[in-house]
Amino acid sequence: MNPLQPKANTYKELSSSSSTITTLSNSSSETSIVDDEQYDDAESQRRPSLVTVDSFHDNALEHTTSTNERVQQYTSYRRSSKEEKYMSDDKFVEYDTSPSSSNRQLIQRVFTTNLVPNEMLLRVYRNVCHPYRHLHHQQLNDQDSADDADDGGLIMIKLVKLWVCTIVSIIVYHEFARFMAMEVDHNYSLTDFFLYDFQSVLQDLLFFFVVGRLYKSHSSGVDVLFPWGILALIGAIYPSIVTDFEFLRHSLSMYEIMCNWPAALFVYVAVLVTIAVVLVAAQLRSHYRRGVLGSRLVEVTVMFFIFIAPYITDDNFHLHHWYGMWLVGMLANSPEWWSRCLQAYCLGSYINGIGVYGRDPILGCKYAFYRSTNVECQFMECYEGSGVGNETVLYKDFVSPDWRTCDAGDAIP
Repeated sequence: MNPLQPKANTYKELSSSSSTITTLSNSSSETSIVDDEQYDDAESQRRPSLVTVDSFHDNALEHTTSTNERVQQYTSYRRSSKEEKYMSDDKFVEYDTSPSSSNRQLIQRVFTTNLVPNEMLLRVYRNVCHPYRHLHHQQLNDQDSADDADDGGLIMIKLVKLWVCTIVSIIVYHEFARFMAMEVDHNYSLTDFFLYDFQSVLQDLLFFFVVGRLYKSHSSGVDVLFPWGILALIGAIYPSIVTDFEFLRHSLSMYEIMCNWPAALFVYVAVLVTIAVVLVAAQLRSHYRRGVLGSRLVEVTVMFFIFIAPYITDDNFHLHHWYGMWLVGMLANSPEWWSRCLQAYCLGSYINGIGVYGRDPILGCKYAFYRSTNVECQFMECYEGSGVGNETVLYKDFVSPDWRTCDAGDAIP
């Protein structure tokens, strides 16, 4: 039954009146019947043919309410994609104003609002970097473009926030871990951090920002309580807490795995691997749903050959948790909330690794040996070989740890 068609008795009542019902249709356009309903193919099959009524009898007015209800029911399941977009727009949504809803909105606002508003920083940035921007666009009669132009300011603000928040967090956690008597490298100071690691950390964060898609619109910046504040705090504290368990005081290297790992640690790692498989599957599903799976797989492959493949076959390779979490955090770049939570947790673990132990090289002592011998440091005289010629100092070879025989060699596994 056509919901727009009046009832039979309505037509009887209307027939007694002098009004007529005129159907407007384009005689040159074709028509089709879909689900017993007539549509104008010249426009869209989602819109019914227009029917106008010259006049109605007074007795027909009582049917207006029921007819409107049928129209609403009809349009409720025949909305176009554009109509659905409008229905989901904040300007057309009627919010629940009950006390419980207000409390939820207040909590959401507290946890997701930037500590320093991006809009305020953007105005400062544009006033400093583009003081004559408005004047220039006024001359071109294009003031709207002056306000909406993408000059990279918002992306720069998000990057600077990441730099500042991470550096401050490293400094704070460096002191906090020592105050709480956690396991730390007592020979590593903040002076060492700024002297040796500061520049490398900024480069790490730049790569994290770009590959992690922190410049996208779904990320308003890292200065929000959720997910960045809360999850980054958990990620920073958890690695220090687990060191209280004896079986977890081991590193991730082939020598440690084959020679020193206890059975309980293998069980712990198996649980982590299971969680990782679930998260990877969710990431792949998200990428596939958004149509970017192919590009993300290429991205992961390129990163593997840059950051893992050159070192994985070396016996000195030591996957520090700052390095592993940095890589995982970059790849957790889906817009879903759980992916951003994982990304924030990984950033917190990165902060823990740098603040507690420093940015140790992933090749350990072999990397330090190479740097020291390459510049012929005097303290490396103990490694000098028997032959010296042409002003070139010869050093004995560095003995790498052997996980096959559990011989540590010259390294500290």
